[in-house]
Amino acid sequence: MKLEALLKDRVASLVGPDLEACEATIGGALASSVPLIHELGSYVTLAGGKRLRPILLLLCARLAGYRGPRAARLGCVVELLHTATLIHDDVVDQAPLRRGRPSANARWGDDASVLVGDHLYSKSFSLLVEDGDRAVMEALARATVSMTEAEVFQLERKRDGRTSEADYLRIITQKTASFISACCRIGGLLGGQDAERVEALSAYGEGLGIAFQIADDSLDFVADETRLGKAIGADLREGKRTLPLIVTLERATPEEGARIQEFLKAPTLADGGLPMIRRLVERYDGVPYALQRARGYADRAKGCLAAFGDGRERETLSLIADYVVDRDR
Repeated sequence: MKLEALLKDRVASLVGPDLEACEATIGGALASSVPLIHELGSYVTLAGGKRLRPILLLLCARLAGYRGPRAARLGCVVELLHTATLIHDDVVDQAPLRRGRPSANARWGDDASVLVGDHLYSKSFSLLVEDGDRAVMEALARATVSMTEAEVFQLERKRDGRTSEADYLRIITQKTASFISACCRIGGLLGGQDAERVEALSAYGEGLGIAFQIADDSLDFVADETRLGKAIGADLREGKRTLPLIVTLERATPEEGARIQEFLKAPTLADGGLPMIRRLVERYDGVPYALQRARGYADRAKGCLAAFGDGRERETLSLIADYVVDRDR
């Protein structure tokens, strides 16, 4: 909690006004003559997310020397894109909760959720066209193509019933880290930095994104449900094989591995399956292994910031890398 409070203070002092402008732009982008678009879009977008992606874009832009209104507008773009992916992910996963509340699909149905998610995608790219920066468009276009490819690859692995650590890292690199990398890259582009520094920010974002997703997946086994904002074991119930489970399957006895696979192959996770799997993950140190890997990627991300001089923006970005791994469990 101390690190989280420190980060909130740092972010507010460095980019508070820009973040407020970003929020106002998001509110305007959700306006529509179709009431359901505004209702559902606002429900998800304004549900209390940490705004990590806009914050990273704003901080990287400041680190790169940019001061101007485009950062807030592009922060809105990336948050709308992120919200669209959350809505679609929840439909695919049939997730009942999002940030501690009923998910959009649980409240309005799959059809409305998919369509409003599509609208938010379209709205974000409309705002990108208004901004008119080809390099920024290319960064987000590459990221969204990568994300959708990763979603399909993850579905293939889920249906096959097998996911290696290499498969898992490929999925989270393309699905989560590529987008966070693009947000940081845009900050460098706004500041007019040279190619080396733009790539350094992009690499920072990729390492941070990988660390974030590994830590987030680890929380599925050990977090307090009210803080996590979704049901504990949600990934297991959806048949996802994340790093703590992958390493547990590698270390478990053949009999234990067969029992885990039997539970995971069932249409729904049977009673007793989740506690049994969590006990085995604990026995074989699945979460400590995953968090150690996350720490390595976070440290690598911080190293990328060496391309920039010391300053509050760089220090805050380093603190974010620490925070994504060391969040409360």
